[in-house]
Amino acid sequence: PVTNKREMATGITVADSVISKFEDFKLKRLKGVGYLCMKIAGDEVVLEAEHPKTLSMADFQKEHLSPDQPKYVVVDFDYTTTDGRPADKVVLISWIPDTCKVKEKMKYSGTKESVKAALQGIAVNINATDASECTYDVIVANCTKI
Repeated sequence: PVTNKREMATGITVADSVISKFEDFKLKRLKGVGYLCMKIAGDEVVLEAEHPKTLSMADFQKEHLSPDQPKYVVVDFDYTTTDGRPADKVVLISWIPDTCKVKEKMKYSGTKESVKAALQGIAVNINATDASECTYDVIVANCTKI
């Protein structure tokens, strides 16, 4: 049995530093940060980079989502509800492109649940295998569905 809730079938854990950074992120203590990118390094999920909230989703995709490198991205996502109110949600994008190596795909897919379990407070989970699956419109649709 799995004894650590942050460890799944792959044996890869989420680093404590990532969990504490995420807690600050979701509580909006990281001023101006809109994206946290995480990667698997060895047997841990570690923070790869932070990016500013001012970066649009389209620009973020273009600049930081590579077709051959999977990653997990947490987004502080602002949108407008169906009745016109401004809202925001913490969104986890599991970026596992079809074009990356099979071993990488397996590792990231197998670790995704432990990332979700370790990062408490994620409102929406999106699995993206190409850029069309994590556009601004797709994320809004996921945030507004009942």
